[in-house]
Amino acid sequence: MDKELSKAKTIDSQRDKTVNGNHTRVRRKPAGRKPKAITPIPPVPDLLISTMKHCWPKFNGWLSNIKESRLKRMCRYSGSHIWWEIIMTFLTRGGSRHAFDVDRNTGFMPQNMQEICGQEWNEEILGSEKTVTCSDNAIHHADRVETDETEGILIKMVRRLINMRMLDSARLFRSWWMIAMDATLQQRTGKPGQKKWRMVLEARLIGPCGIELPLMVEFLDVNDPVREKKDCELKGFDRLSKRLHSKFPRLPICLLLDGLYAVEPVFRRCKNYGWKYIITMKEGRQPTAFNEAVQIMLMNPANIWKGQRENDDGIVEQDVRWAEQVPVSGYPLNVIFSGEISPHAATLWVWVTNLNVHANRIKTIVNDGGHARFRQEENFNVLKNNGYGLEHAFCTKNNASKNYHIMLLVADIIWQLLADGVLCRLKILTRKLTDISLVRHLFGGMVYKPLSSKPLHIGQIRFSSG
Repeated sequence: MDKELSKAKTIDSQRDKTVNGNHTRVRRKPAGRKPKAITPIPPVPDLLISTMKHCWPKFNGWLSNIKESRLKRMCRYSGSHIWWEIIMTFLTRGGSRHAFDVDRNTGFMPQNMQEICGQEWNEEILGSEKTVTCSDNAIHHADRVETDETEGILIKMVRRLINMRMLDSARLFRSWWMIAMDATLQQRTGKPGQKKWRMVLEARLIGPCGIELPLMVEFLDVNDPVREKKDCELKGFDRLSKRLHSKFPRLPICLLLDGLYAVEPVFRRCKNYGWKYIITMKEGRQPTAFNEAVQIMLMNPANIWKGQRENDDGIVEQDVRWAEQVPVSGYPLNVIFSGEISPHAATLWVWVTNLNVHANRIKTIVNDGGHARFRQEENFNVLKNNGYGLEHAFCTKNNASKNYHIMLLVADIIWQLLADGVLCRLKILTRKLTDISLVRHLFGGMVYKPLSSKPLHIGQIRFSSG
């Protein structure tokens, strides 16, 4: 048997050797998307300064001219410095006063704050070391200033943008300025079991590209000592609408309101002022008018429009019908029914309006008007959950708390112009750059790098609805 065994073969050591051929190598596409080439972006604090000088060149003067009871010659910090300390508390989104106090005198923060607020530091009187005021001093100052004075800053800021024609593309039918009014919880205070809430009614100007700018506020904390009744939104609307008309008597306004305001006093006020409105209509609040609107709609089958709109879930199919001259609280108004089917839900929206309604106008009324009111609720959500600190009790002093809320709204306007205007192109190029990332860049630039000695030139900021 041993003779039948096969002999082992010798192994060729060269047979597994790699031989280079003349073929081209396989080119594999690298994983991920190819990054776009972008030019270097200036530091965010420098862009903040440029935005303020471009949009509101007199902003520091407005802050310094707020009426106060201090003797300025005996004060270490100017009025604009103190108000900017409050504004930066909200712009850096720490969520509390302590979060900004911790780093207010760190690195280049004092030097940069002096540049932003425009205060000249007198070293002979104040010393060589620059500092930023503490939040306790800011609260003490804010508690002695009337809210009408600080609210004037909001009005001046928005009026300046209107005069610059920066927001014209958001006007309804190129004529009406849309103003949304809604109330939200401003502050929770008190010990457990003794909680107190303060509500605030805000009027916000709807702008293009998703922005909406706070214009006026009405705090709902007035109590009736005779009937022992608390304040409500409708009483707040009565006061706020009067002040809004007194400040903008000739401004063509279209109010965007929720179902609470579909009542006769609101209709009468808008008729007296010549305002238009688009108000959500609820079947339970106006049952008779709602049923009559349905019957009139069924008798006019020609009043129909079908279209599409796009939201976060995808394409939404719209089927819109309307009824004309429906008696609602004694006023002949138009009622719009908008049935929408999205990839995840089916919804019916109903609005009552005094705008002229026909097939050529219905798409603009529904998409640009009716749905625009929800921007205010989305903005409330941002102010509550993204570091601004809405609903947080920044202080226990009543007047100071109100002024803090107004300065929160000032910071909101500044940030919307900076992030959605000046830095809009950067956010598109980087695809996933969030506002919180920009906030970190702003805070880091304020602490670790001095502001540029030469202000950057922004040019024109033009928003486009397309």
